Amino acid sequence: MADTDALHNEDRLPFESPVCVRIGDSTNREVNSVHGASEVMIDWPHARRGPQYHVTVDVLEAARAGRATAEEARAAFLAFARHAGVHVDS
Repeated sequence: MADTDALHNEDRLPFESPVCVRIGDSTNREVNSVHGASEVMIDWPHARRGPQYHVTVDVLEAARAGRATAEEARAAFLAFARHAGVHVDS
């Protein structure tokens, strides 16, 4: 059931365009939704979680709760990725 819910959230909160981020040394991930961005944030190293991280998580959670749009969440995630130096221009 959880997998079905995750897919539903992915479909329901898509980004207009993906945000490509570098995960690890050589892997890139195309993030297409609020759900995908939330997964990246959950996996983010605890030692690197600062104010920008927490603001981004708050916006992603607001989008999941219907208090922010997917595009507001995308903008916050993109700003975080740039700040963290993991944004990859595609």
